[in-house]
Amino acid sequence: MTKVELVCPQCGRRYAEPADRCSVDGCPLYGPEVMQRLGTTIGNYKIHHILGEGGMGVVSRGGHVMLSKPVAIKILHDRFARREGAVDQFLREARAASRIRHPHIVDVTDFGSGSDGSVYFVMEYLEGESLEDVLGRDHRIDLFDSINIARQIANALAAAHDNEIVHLDLKPENVFLINQTGRRRIVRRVDGGEQPFIVEPEGKFDFVKLLDFGVARFLRDQTAGRSTRSGMVFGTPHYMSPEQARGQKVDARSDVYSLGILLYEMILGDVPFDYESASDILNAHVSSEVPPLKGQSPDVLVDDNTNETVLRCLKKSPKDRYQTMDELMVALSDCFTDRVFLRDAHKLPGAVEAGILPPSWAERQQQDGGALAATGAEASPVRRLTDELSELFHQEPDAGSLDDTTPTVESASVADLTQPKSTGAASAAAGPGRVRRPTSRGVGQPTETDASSTERKRRITETMVSKSKESRTENSS
Repeated sequence: MTKVELVCPQCGRRYAEPADRCSVDGCPLYGPEVMQRLGTTIGNYKIHHILGEGGMGVVSRGGHVMLSKPVAIKILHDRFARREGAVDQFLREARAASRIRHPHIVDVTDFGSGSDGSVYFVMEYLEGESLEDVLGRDHRIDLFDSINIARQIANALAAAHDNEIVHLDLKPENVFLINQTGRRRIVRRVDGGEQPFIVEPEGKFDFVKLLDFGVARFLRDQTAGRSTRSGMVFGTPHYMSPEQARGQKVDARSDVYSLGILLYEMILGDVPFDYESASDILNAHVSSEVPPLKGQSPDVLVDDNTNETVLRCLKKSPKDRYQTMDELMVALSDCFTDRVFLRDAHKLPGAVEAGILPPSWAERQQQDGGALAATGAEASPVRRLTDELSELFHQEPDAGSLDDTTPTVESASVADLTQPKSTGAASAAAGPGRVRRPTSRGVGQPTETDASSTERKRRITETMVSKSKESRTENSS
């Protein structure tokens, strides 16, 4: 059998199978069918360079031929393009993202087929890095930032579930982070200082884009058919719910479980179940108890609310978990240690007594002479469009002040969802689907243990997902 020659898109070095990464720069290697598309045109888009590869397709950076607008183009692998079931599954990702249209979900703007029969869809181009890259570099994420990321993911999934779409493949690789400059204020407890609390600008924060609805399930769409039927295991082993692992019926609560795994990993730096084989991981999801976050590491401070919230997400039975993402978002708003946003200052013990009030409280304080702070009254929770955008959409902030308002977010999706034109919101290009781009590692380079764990998860996942997708497309062809 002739071995396929693989090429590194970064340096051009050539390798023979079974090599999968360049020994010099660590870039993934690609075969002739992928490399020969560089510089060519598909539909109205020119392909510039490769961003990453998934189980069914390759994501490339491209641009609209006439408009020169940067985009991300996902092209179905040639070996799947002539299989009807595979094409339907591939386009399901485009249909799902297009139906939801939420600022925290990557926007799909076009789809079609090329003159050679290849199938593709076009997404906004994003500048940033995946959560997988961040965890690979930093090992774990501060609890305050982890909760902020989780709340944004939950907001995106709440919108998906409202459209009766379940993601079913939550994992760090499918969470993309765009570093933004925030305009909110943060209240932080200071131990041993002259003042017990300080109020400071937010600085930088990570704006979330949820990617890859490739195995998403349309709960009421009968055309989803055979590729998501009961009895078939699909998804990524380390983040699968017990019902997914068993091949049983799934629903929105399956995403609650997977988000719990993500939050667990962000805070501690490790998933609760990590073994050499996929079957051992799946069995653990089904039958092994999840170790609590508290006490796992002396370097990680975890409050009781966070510990209980994550463990409830990870209950074996769906009926014992949070039943909706809205319920989970309410719980996440009470997860913190020494920092909260100014809007939540009343939740940080001692802050109100020290004279630090949320903006809405401060206004009412002037009107009622202090009765609000004295009684501890709190407005009933309201479902927000998104935790990071709500104040921008519904308030008129003073552009010259550092108020507890959301940062400016550059995204075409924001303009589409906003009724009033908000100052500071701009339309801009944003990012690829499933990105596995090489990153230069300097300060904060992962330890050998971190790198090997990430590589093992990738190997287990790719082996399992590849076999599952091959099986599904073979059965439907």
